Amino acid sequence: MAPRSEPKRVAFVIGHLGPGGAQRVVANAANSLVERGVELHVVTISRTPSDAYELSPRIVRHRLGGFSTPKTLKEPGVSSKQRPATAPVKHRGPIKRTLRPAVLLAFVVISKVTHSVAFLRRRAIVRGLRKELREIAPDTVVSFLTRTNIITLLAARRLKTRTVVSERNDPRLQRHSPGIEAARRLTYPRASVVTANTRGALDVLASFVPREKLAFLPNPLTIPSGAAIADFASPTFVTVARLVEQKGIDTLVRAAALALPQLPRWRLAIVGDGPLRASLEALATELGVADRIDWIGHVDDPFPFLRAARFFVLPSRFEGSPNALLEAMSCGLASIVTDASPGPIELIGDDRAGVVVPVDDAAALGDAIVTLAQDENLRTRYSEGAMERSRPHLPEVALATWVEVIA
Repeated sequence: MAPRSEPKRVAFVIGHLGPGGAQRVVANAANSLVERGVELHVVTISRTPSDAYELSPRIVRHRLGGFSTPKTLKEPGVSSKQRPATAPVKHRGPIKRTLRPAVLLAFVVISKVTHSVAFLRRRAIVRGLRKELREIAPDTVVSFLTRTNIITLLAARRLKTRTVVSERNDPRLQRHSPGIEAARRLTYPRASVVTANTRGALDVLASFVPREKLAFLPNPLTIPSGAAIADFASPTFVTVARLVEQKGIDTLVRAAALALPQLPRWRLAIVGDGPLRASLEALATELGVADRIDWIGHVDDPFPFLRAARFFVLPSRFEGSPNALLEAMSCGLASIVTDASPGPIELIGDDRAGVVVPVDDAAALGDAIVTLAQDENLRTRYSEGAMERSRPHLPEVALATWVEVIA
């Protein structure tokens, strides 16, 4: 890709800025880019509570704020420029222009598996986003996550702006409805650039996007100032994750039940929250390890817990390029990851920063936990590799790639 000058005005579009890995990437990248002199706008398209990640006051925040996201779109939150969250809903009114055949086909494909009301809502979201982007008039629009990417590409069709879409997960394993999958294949080739944060994801996308339009876009890692360290009274291994099915925390609890009896002084700390917390706590009680697990809950800054831990575990059933793993590696933590997706394996490398175990295999995960807990020399070797492999994701390195792709 030929070098270009930095864009002057960029709009990021995402479903919401609630807790989530992609949302953290958006906040980190936006805050870093605005420091480089880019005029940055962040647009959310679904209704959610307050933002989970702090944006620089120099970033212009837009909330479309009037449309509920259909259940099939599962990326919450909508807005009008700097409208208060308590403002009344303002619908845009009927569409005055006939949709072009390709756009209409995309909507029809999606609506085949949803109720007609959801179809109309989605059409209204596209109109609202198109109006917002026309007012912003960005040099480049960058959207994040599959459903928002589809909506953004439809909204930007008649606008003279560069469009970059970003997949932040494993497209082989992240499940979407047949309509969403068909719409992705129809719309993604129309983007200026299609990006992903792992090489494996790019290989999957190459099955329906021209190779010359694909680009690697790494997660920028932001390390908070300060060096606070949590107070763990015992040797502790840690995970940082939303408590949802994707993250495989149930497998981790089962593995802990196998490993902790062999590690009398050790504990597991689970940093994060989510809809499965109650069932996971019940599982820990059933397996007899409830008193060996610390449920930390959601925190704005996980680094104090990472700095205090001895090693990190990520038992996910699928992943993109997980921020939690990057943050753990930057703290010099050896890691255990699963072989479900290429992203974590790419990050830790070939036996350089951690251990790879089969997905959903509690016995193998338990054995790996025992091995790392009992072998300090192995943890030290992996620690050195982890810090080395996290450096390309530091802002001064990763943002150069972002600027090149965006421009």
